[in-house]
Amino acid sequence: MTTDLKNELLTVAETCRYLKVSPRTLYRYIQERHLPGFKLGKEWRFVRTDLERWLRERSVSLPRP
Repeated sequence: MTTDLKNELLTVAETCRYLKVSPRTLYRYIQERHLPGFKLGKEWRFVRTDLERWLRERSVSLPRP
């Protein structure tokens, strides 16, 4: 079975490292429904491609001079 890294499921700890935020911040984003994720049993999981899309949608483009 091959693993597609783009569709890789990330844990809370892995997502915190990927986004460079604290667990407290991540859980706040989850609670406010700002972050795409789902519960698998009692644990939160995040799809890497969903996080990448979420980041792109929130990135700010500065106008070029």
